[in-house]
Amino acid sequence: MTAEAGPIVDPSRRDVLKAVAGCALLAASGGPWRVASAGADEKLVAETLRGGLTLITGAGGNVVLLGTPEGSVQVDSGSPARAQELARLVAERLGSPPARTLFNTHWHLDHTGGNEAAAPSGTPIVAHENTRLWMSTKFYVEWEDRYYQSRPKAAWPNKTFFSSDPQPLFVDVGKTRVEYGHLPEAHTDGDIYVRFPDQNVIVAGGAVTAARYPVLDYITGGWIGGLADATKKLIGLCDDDTLVVPDSGPIQRRANLEAQKEMLETVRQRIEAIALQGRGVQDMIAEQITKEFDARYAGDSKLFISNAYEGLWWSRLRGIVA
Repeated sequence: MTAEAGPIVDPSRRDVLKAVAGCALLAASGGPWRVASAGADEKLVAETLRGGLTLITGAGGNVVLLGTPEGSVQVDSGSPARAQELARLVAERLGSPPARTLFNTHWHLDHTGGNEAAAPSGTPIVAHENTRLWMSTKFYVEWEDRYYQSRPKAAWPNKTFFSSDPQPLFVDVGKTRVEYGHLPEAHTDGDIYVRFPDQNVIVAGGAVTAARYPVLDYITGGWIGGLADATKKLIGLCDDDTLVVPDSGPIQRRANLEAQKEMLETVRQRIEAIALQGRGVQDMIAEQITKEFDARYAGDSKLFISNAYEGLWWSRLRGIVA
């Protein structure tokens, strides 16, 4: 991870891909797109899930709460613009528990923007180490044409882990066990899931989207193959009754994850086939390689294709995939 990383230079891209793929993959992304954020006028809505769990929507990314007499858990903290409003709603729902743990499913501002308000001094903020590193660094995101500044230290996760061991980690809140684990190089390189086994609920962060194309943030380690693998891992944790909380929007089910995995694998195959012919992103867009999925997944398919292509290049450069 490099602070203040600049835009990718096309000649270097071609040179690297000649070496790793045996051909030149021409870059033709046509410029960056921005991801739309939640509207400032959107209302916060608290919805009861199961077994003491609450889902809060409208804060940017989805937020999940667990309240028990022994303590509470909060998964993600929404956007900076909604931080104070969300903190008030959380206090109303949870009261003043003796202990609180905050999870960050990844570094993006719509999931960590309220950390300072959600986590008073001394509160454990649990995340993958890569999430802490991105939050403590200034860096440039090419596809958004935006610099991200280092966050205040009070916002940084302070209980991080490195392992991608298939066995989950856990925290106990009274008699309730909360599991979590890494989803390597998926939406970002610091994605985690948080699972509530007693309630059969999984919070998937940016690894799962509801009725729109997922964001592949290749600058911070996301790529299409990793997201497909992450989706497969989540499917393995689900049954037909599991509630899956996506990055934003309504609850998903195992069938939604299976559809996402199929879409990701199909699109990856098509991108690689066109790239190995020495053609680039504009050809992929012109050939409408996502056409049969566009009705199911709203949003900017051009951004999805462009970031999927760039992520494949970056994953080869980093040695993640041959």
